[in-house]
Amino acid sequence: MAKKPTKPRAVALESTERRKATKRDTPATTPVTTHPTSKFTDGDRVSHPMFGDGTVTAVNGNTLTISFAESVVKQIIDGYVNRK
Repeated sequence: MAKKPTKPRAVALESTERRKATKRDTPATTPVTTHPTSKFTDGDRVSHPMFGDGTVTAVNGNTLTISFAESVVKQIIDGYVNRK
């Protein structure tokens, strides 16, 4: 059985090194994501159509963590609640 011809090792390494150098030379561009800020702050009283009245306990961008009656805690986007 005849062996298949292979590339010389030096050529294979050279092309790999060239690829690595090219990847290193290009600047890494990561998209900048900005989180919208909420008009609510910790301690604000809010009202939700389904869960009723609650208190904001944390704000992360436009996501509110709200504590409702009977120890129910939900994370809700601020557009779905009204200030009380």
